[in-house]
Amino acid sequence: MIKVIKQILPKDRHYHMAVSMGIDSVAALLWLRSKGYEVTPLHYNHNLRAQNGIMQDKFLELCAFLGLEGKTDIGIGLKTEAECRNARLNFYSKASQGTIITAHHLNDWVESYLLNCLRGHPTKHPFELESKFPDFNVVHPFLLSKKQDFKQFLERNGWMEWVVQDETNSVAKGSRRNWLRCAIIPEMTKQKMSLEKYAKRRIEKMTKSRESLELSEQTD
Repeated sequence: MIKVIKQILPKDRHYHMAVSMGIDSVAALLWLRSKGYEVTPLHYNHNLRAQNGIMQDKFLELCAFLGLEGKTDIGIGLKTEAECRNARLNFYSKASQGTIITAHHLNDWVESYLLNCLRGHPTKHPFELESKFPDFNVVHPFLLSKKQDFKQFLERNGWMEWVVQDETNSVAKGSRRNWLRCAIIPEMTKQKMSLEKYAKRRIEKMTKSRESLELSEQTD
């Protein structure tokens, strides 16, 4: 069952949403629409390989299906991860002056936490509930949902046809994140060393801290 952190996602606002066309973002977009949220989809084509063009085409088809006017842009000459991130953020700053939703979930939190541990920062939050940039904010309201929740939502509604699986995500080689996702975390799960409960407690603690801060500000 998909869960949302309602404190950071009031219904009386218009949002933009980053949609890569993977399971997570497609499910999150369709779920938000089914719950009555007003959302404009955003898609950035990094233009690194042929599949990126397929993702963009599918994104435009999905927007047409939903009756939404999505926004897209395409990268030119991007090579490194840093270049892709900077180009994507530049696109977001042009596309939205408000709040952008991402579909990052509990399993993403675990992967990012382990990456932080490898970098020597085990106490650092992998994701804040809200990240502020000069021209826009990014919120992560799905951190208490699991990837399987997104997949089950799509399968139950017959919407898996909209998904374009990133061909690089299932290969252990290429990045530390893929290595963790494809090799280390599955082995940890076999050994009953799952970090999902720990992640959930950390996220719920962040949520309660935010609630306490907002309550304090209201009573000042």
